[in-house]
Amino acid sequence: MATVEVKKFPLQQVLELACAAQRSNNDYIKMVEPVVAADGVTVAYKHANRTLMLVALGEDKTTYADPKTMPRLISTNLDDRELATEIQKFYRRLMFAAIQGDNEFQTEVNALLNATEVPVNRFGFIACLPSTYKRDYANNQFEKRVTAIDREHIAPIGAELGDLDCEIISSKRSKNFDAYNIDAIIDNKMVSWMSKIDLKLGPCVIIKGKVKDQSSHWKHPDVPVTRLNYVKAAQ
Repeated sequence: MATVEVKKFPLQQVLELACAAQRSNNDYIKMVEPVVAADGVTVAYKHANRTLMLVALGEDKTTYADPKTMPRLISTNLDDRELATEIQKFYRRLMFAAIQGDNEFQTEVNALLNATEVPVNRFGFIACLPSTYKRDYANNQFEKRVTAIDREHIAPIGAELGDLDCEIISSKRSKNFDAYNIDAIIDNKMVSWMSKIDLKLGPCVIIKGKVKDQSSHWKHPDVPVTRLNYVKAAQ
C-alpha cells in the first residue's frame, strides 16, 4: 500500500503562526475550551493553538455545523515574525538545555527547528513553543543574573516611582485573575506587578507606579522582590 505523503510548510511560516495563535488566545491552549457567559450559556469556543494554525493554512479538516464553534482566522504581524526569529535563536543557542520535558520532546523540537519545513502532523510541537519560550527565557535570564542582582528592595513601601528603565524577564498569565504577573529588573533589583496586558520580554519604561509590598523571590529566598501596583508601563 502506498504511503501518503504528509504535507509540509516552511518552518518560519509555521512558527510565526504559532506566535499569532498564542497572541490570539492570550495563552497556549491544547484543547478546545468553551467561552461561557454570565448566565452560564456557552457563547463561543477557544480553539487549540494548533487548530488556529491549521485553519490559517487551510489544513483544518473539521466540519463545524454551528457558526459559534468555528475557529477564528488568525494572521501574522511584525511582532509575530520577530518573536519567531527570537525563539529560533534562543533554542539553537541553548541547545535546548532549558526545555523542561522528556527527551522525546527535546529531540523532536530540536529536529524541527533545525529543518527547513514542518510536517502538518508535527504542528503541535511548534504550537507550544511561544509559551515554552517565555518560561524558559525568564528562567534563563534570572539564573544568569541572580548572583549579581542587588540584595535590596528598590524603594520603601508607599514610595511613588516614575520614568524608570526596566527589563521585563517574565510575563505569565495569572491562574486566579484576568491579568499577567510581570517580573522585571530595575536598577539591578527585582520588581513585580500585575498587568492587564501581556508585556513583551525585553526593554520597558515604567512611566509611573507605587511600591505595594516587599517580599522575596519564590525560588531564591535571598533575592528581595519589590511588589508594585498602579503601574503604567510603555514598550
